[in-house]
Amino acid sequence: MMRASEPGVRVAREFGRAMQALHARTGGDAASAAAVGRFAALAWRAADAGHVCVDVDDAAEREMLTLSPVVGPSGEPRPLVLERGALYLHRLWRAETALARAVRALDVAAPLHGCEDPARVVGEVFGRVDADDPQQRALACALLRRLTVLSGGPGTGKTTTLARLVVAFARAVPQARIAYAAPTGKAAARLAQSLGAQLAALDPSGALRARLPAAGQTVHRLLGPRVDDPGCAPMPLDEDLVIVDEASMLDIELSSRLLGSIGPGARLVLAGDRDQLASVEAGAVFADLCAAPLGGVVVLERNYRQQDAPDIGTLAAAIRARAADANVTIDWPATIALAAPEPAAIVEEALHAWRDAFDAVVAGAGPQQVLAAYDRHRVLAAMREGPLGVDALNAAIAVRARRLAAGTGSPDWYAGRLAMVTKNEPGLGLFNGDVGVCVPHRQGGARDADLVVAFDGPAGVRLFPVLQMPACQDAWALTVHKSQGSEFESVALVPAPAGHPLATRELVYTGVTRARRRLSVWGSRDAIEQAALRPTERHGRLAERLAGA
Repeated sequence: MMRASEPGVRVAREFGRAMQALHARTGGDAASAAAVGRFAALAWRAADAGHVCVDVDDAAEREMLTLSPVVGPSGEPRPLVLERGALYLHRLWRAETALARAVRALDVAAPLHGCEDPARVVGEVFGRVDADDPQQRALACALLRRLTVLSGGPGTGKTTTLARLVVAFARAVPQARIAYAAPTGKAAARLAQSLGAQLAALDPSGALRARLPAAGQTVHRLLGPRVDDPGCAPMPLDEDLVIVDEASMLDIELSSRLLGSIGPGARLVLAGDRDQLASVEAGAVFADLCAAPLGGVVVLERNYRQQDAPDIGTLAAAIRARAADANVTIDWPATIALAAPEPAAIVEEALHAWRDAFDAVVAGAGPQQVLAAYDRHRVLAAMREGPLGVDALNAAIAVRARRLAAGTGSPDWYAGRLAMVTKNEPGLGLFNGDVGVCVPHRQGGARDADLVVAFDGPAGVRLFPVLQMPACQDAWALTVHKSQGSEFESVALVPAPAGHPLATRELVYTGVTRARRRLSVWGSRDAIEQAALRPTERHGRLAERLAGA
């Protein structure tokens, strides 16, 4: 089902009208003008809903579009392109075709120079040799090929595998230039932090770590300013190895820029979870790559992290299995609470889970302790609006949380407030999705404390005066989309009701897998089972192109 925001619908309508007028002005058949405008609006709405193109199934309609002066065959500089039975906005057609070329160019064997015995190198960093271990296969693949696509859910060892790859690569090529990146600043910082923790065990002396990047960066920052000239090839990156985590969040245009920027002889590792939500913008690139007949796709399935909470992994696996076979029923684990969605009960559960955080704020504990206490629980909702949406739940929690934390300050900023940045501010090192806590802070010998917002990161806690903060919103409850890449000890999941456009397999799976130890679901079992049967559909032809069809 195609969904689009109301502003997006209005923009699509205006685009359609513009294409209809351009069709008429440039000599198009007057009888076809309205239909061309209608298809142009559909193509815009499709992109707004995450699709790369819109299918044109009727042969007569395809013929009519082919004759329009605003619709080009492959490569002509016209606003729309008709190819493979689908109508594209030109920019999305250009991104999809360029991405397919880049993937084919990278999907080749290229043994790493200086690594004559990859099996020995793999055995050294793992401490054993096991050809059947998918983590070892992934590392060997990255040493032997230019493109590796590594998929696995939380706890399957992606970060451990990436850390061992970094060690193996740095040992084999001491002067190698390595970059860590992710689609968002939050995910990039978390990747660097996770890799740092793993590398500390793999490299006790610190000799290798001293040569590696101390921080991650966003893919946008890695690539630099965008050049919109279609005839201008992307500037090749200097790095010998680029690792991108949370790759399921990469849209078709950013993916095209990224893969087109990998330098000659360099390697790219894309890590993510093929079952998670796709990008907000157009495309389902990571899932398409995982399904493509490429030589470097490795899937990790064994869950190591949820051994003490196996029922969460069992539920996630059941959701995936039901998507593949509608006859599979979900045997609901007894340890996962399932209750009717009552906003007041969801709020009470959250406040109880955060009691240590509120006590820490009242006691004047350090910001790291407060943040850690808050991160033990999060409310994740499918919807933003309505009584069970993020906005309403945040408002209800905030009123109670302020009293429990004895928060003083202004109506917007008070001690104990949990806030999420909603606008990138690279100059401050703050990015959309970063979550911090407002705490009092005394400077020097000052009698009174000023309110600051504390963010934890690889380099420790950073403090920002509230007056310096970019646009923010409460972060007691997050949309499942915003939670991608994050994990919490406890999660209260509020799914969309059965039949709702947001009731999809990927959204429910993503919400479930954000929980490490405890999960409660505030919705009906029917909503979960029906959602498991509804995979998100993204129309595009990338899979076709990669399959050689």
